[in-house]
Amino acid sequence: MPQYSQARVREWRPSMTSLKLKIKSNILLILVLLFSILIFSILVIYPLALLIVLGFPMIPKALSVVSFVQAIEVTVVMSTLSAVIAIIMGTPLAYVMARYEFRAKSVVDAVIDVPIMIPHIIVGIMVVLAFASQYGLGPILKAHGINFINTLWGATTAVAFLSSTYYIRVVETSIRMINPEMEAVARTLGAGPARVFATIILPRIWRSMATGAILSWARSVSEAGALFIVAYYVLFGKNLVYPASVYIYESYVGIGLVNAVEFSAALVAVMLVIFVIYRLLLSIGGEHGYG
Repeated sequence: MPQYSQARVREWRPSMTSLKLKIKSNILLILVLLFSILIFSILVIYPLALLIVLGFPMIPKALSVVSFVQAIEVTVVMSTLSAVIAIIMGTPLAYVMARYEFRAKSVVDAVIDVPIMIPHIIVGIMVVLAFASQYGLGPILKAHGINFINTLWGATTAVAFLSSTYYIRVVETSIRMINPEMEAVARTLGAGPARVFATIILPRIWRSMATGAILSWARSVSEAGALFIVAYYVLFGKNLVYPASVYIYESYVGIGLVNAVEFSAALVAVMLVIFVIYRLLLSIGGEHGYG
């Protein structure tokens, strides 16, 4: 039997202790991860999978219903307009928030996040109060024949209010990651602010802009609460059409769960197809620009 000195034994003890601590910490990490996966599976994967499994065979039937297809059309148009508004309004605001310091910045920063905090029913009330009542801009808009109740105007305004924050935050974060010295050098060489943004900033944030836009778009598609107040149905062409979320709610209340599952699965399928196509276009565009 080999003989070990007391000093050698004392050297092993700390190493064995640290090894045990590492094993215990790894076991704890694995248990936490498994618990997290379990919760995610129950809250997200399970309901989504059940909807797809039960609703998938009924998707062709749902998409053969003309009124539901019209509801999807209204929703896509409304959400696309909302995303465009987010891009036009949010890009300059995101740049200012990322690059400049000013007195009221903390106030503006908080206001940007307010739409996420306000209950959606209240957002609907706010839109009606601001644009379709006897207060504020309501009388002026009415005098010019602009109506926000049950119109694309009102629906788009409500969902744009709720979804623009997502775009602003994504783009702001992307701009913060760009070294401001690149802009400073370009300006010392005579480039104006617009040219600096177009040649330095835009090529590096376009992918984040696209990501923020699709997040804003998806958030608009999913909206229901504010639309219950502002645009329970929308005058679309010559028809009164429910937005898709309201249409599904009506089918659930009026007919039952099975009918609502049918239309819900169809809407999810359509949105996933749009999302996949959008991502493919982005990946193709990424081959010729900054990532």
